Amino acid sequence: MSSFVVSKVMFIRAAGLMYGIEESKRDVHKWFLEHVRKDFEHAYTLNVYSVNEQYERNDLPDEKSYDEDFENYCKIGRDIYESKSTGLMKNAMPWPQFRYMMMNFFGGVMYQIENDYASRAVSELFYRCIVKLFEQEIHKVPHVHTEINLEA
Repeated sequence: MSSFVVSKVMFIRAAGLMYGIEESKRDVHKWFLEHVRKDFEHAYTLNVYSVNEQYERNDLPDEKSYDEDFENYCKIGRDIYESKSTGLMKNAMPWPQFRYMMMNFFGGVMYQIENDYASRAVSELFYRCIVKLFEQEIHKVPHVHTEINLEA
């Protein structure tokens, strides 16, 4: 498989979107907010590491902060979530389209990472994000959190 490093700014933008979405919720998950940007930066570094390993390269990770991109994409995330919650479009991408765009980003990044450790670590982050993006649907399913009890 051919792999490449996804630019750091794309990871920062994705982190900003997830931050903006999460901070807009009624029940904010503070731990997620405190870690999401750092976790996306780590995912970027793992992408660099995996591509370096695969192609026997020594490329260094991008050290730029992209703070302005992060802040701009936090706002976009807030607008998307507010539009979803109120039904009033603020030139925001519709919620279903946004979720599928994020899923495509996650899948595209995962395709670039062949190292097993890196792949597992990035998958864990993306799984947490997917749960955040689909939590309303998840909570609609009647269940007890620790039980699987289906009648055949």
